Amino acid sequence: MTRSHRLLIILISAFFLVMAGGNLARWHATESAKIVINQVGYLPNSPKVAFLVNSGNTQRQIELINTVNRQTVQVITPSQPIRDRDSNDRLQTIDFSQIEQTGNYFLRAGSIESYPFTIASDVYQKPVIKMLRSYYLQRCGVEIGDPVTGIRHAPCHLRDGAIAHKDAMNSAGKVISATGGWHDAGDYGKYVSTTAITVGRLLSLYENEPKAFPDRQLTIPESGNGIPDLLDEMRVGLDWMLSMQRSDGAIYRKLSGKKWPPIVAPDRDTQPRFIYGISTPETAKFAAAMAIAARVYAPLQPQQSTLYLKAARRAWDYLQTQPTMKVDWVDGDDSGSGKYLTSEIDTEPSLKIDTDDRLWAAAELFITTKESQFDRYFLQHLPSDYTLFEWKDPSALGMVNYLSESATSPASEIKLKIAQQILNRADALVKKVSTSGYRLANQRFIWGSNKMTATEGLTLILAYRMTDGTAYRQAAIDQIDYLLGRNPFNQTFVTGIGTHPVRHVNHIFARARKISIPGLLVGGANNGAQDGIAPKNRGLLSYVDDEKSYATNEYAIDYNAELIALMSMVDR
Repeated sequence: MTRSHRLLIILISAFFLVMAGGNLARWHATESAKIVINQVGYLPNSPKVAFLVNSGNTQRQIELINTVNRQTVQVITPSQPIRDRDSNDRLQTIDFSQIEQTGNYFLRAGSIESYPFTIASDVYQKPVIKMLRSYYLQRCGVEIGDPVTGIRHAPCHLRDGAIAHKDAMNSAGKVISATGGWHDAGDYGKYVSTTAITVGRLLSLYENEPKAFPDRQLTIPESGNGIPDLLDEMRVGLDWMLSMQRSDGAIYRKLSGKKWPPIVAPDRDTQPRFIYGISTPETAKFAAAMAIAARVYAPLQPQQSTLYLKAARRAWDYLQTQPTMKVDWVDGDDSGSGKYLTSEIDTEPSLKIDTDDRLWAAAELFITTKESQFDRYFLQHLPSDYTLFEWKDPSALGMVNYLSESATSPASEIKLKIAQQILNRADALVKKVSTSGYRLANQRFIWGSNKMTATEGLTLILAYRMTDGTAYRQAAIDQIDYLLGRNPFNQTFVTGIGTHPVRHVNHIFARARKISIPGLLVGGANNGAQDGIAPKNRGLLSYVDDEKSYATNEYAIDYNAELIALMSMVDR
């Protein structure tokens, strides 16, 4: 080999090492020592735990410092290091739970400083409001002119939409007015499944915590009308779903273009948009969300409440004509939108049946109407396990709401059974937290793992409310801490929240305008990394803050709902 050949090989090798190092730095910003904390902060009476990550000096002391006067409030000895199996980070626990004095602080270990954080009784209030306001910014079919963020665009998708395929009631190409609703995620599609899940979660939250969500809270166009802003915003989703109901009660699945939108603002996405086939899972989810809405809106908007209940009944009546799951789907329906059915990515067994969806509908219809037909269905189909609430299986919310309803019958036996199922799952989650370096309850790193983390946190806080068991509350708070900065990336997974938030969300409008839309929770670590941007099979490190990473860094309306609910319930 000549000298020139050897030199060429050395240069090529050096090039690839540099490139690999760049990618490693981009993906795994975990090698250098740092202190990771909840960048929003902590409740005064809650556990307060941070981590010293990958420190070469395991004996160093940690100072808790007041950011105003720069005085040291406490000196903390961190724990001995442990290795987190999901990131390979070496973690030392910094526990300052005994500090309850409100204020602004940061942690310091020699030259290493954490991001600042707050201790306050209302520490989650601003993040909750910011995340709730994001629904207004996702509205479809209306002009957006936001006085808070300055975000604006002209009315979009005003011709939604035409029936994609002939069915029993409508011919292909028939135009049905289905404007409105929310853009589901980073694209401009609208889906009944995630809209129903979002509305169901947030209306149930309101039902349990009505005083936490007053009028004039969100600075949206309806603020000041005497109706709580949360209820005004949920009507956007509810009223759009009404337009997706066929005359026989069945529900169309989704509305989108046949192609994924280009990188343009919503009003510049002018392709024809289509309404895709009816589905019994979506019909059942629709019935559940409408039944909740019927009882929540009854005191404030009784006419709307009546409309929602009639729609829920029509949906249920249609389901009685379809004893097994039915989905009107043909190849090509997903060329410009998400499938939201069983697929190579979504393989859960619950997607092959619709009993879980019908059970949720039956629970909510029984709570609203007290009619025995709905109670019978619920009792006959009660699952053996309490599962993760999501569009793939929404039964958990029906079980929780049924448990809370005084009229349920037979109260003692069934309620005890449901309560025990919830506690069984919560106990299993506490064990998972205890074996996870970053204290994660959800250890399935798939599409939407951050949403799953928030949902498991809700199971834990529900168990705490049932038992006063402090281990449940601690574990629930651990999930919030992870999502708001106590993670391998030292980053909050919500735009506009914390000192170092996610910045490059996979969101077409944000990319088109080169803006950051605040209050969006992104999907998180995904071993599958189907976009080819994030690294695959790296556990917690299968994530990247990159606008092209739709598999790890896209937002969705149902993601937000779970973290909003978790922060709101921990705060009470």
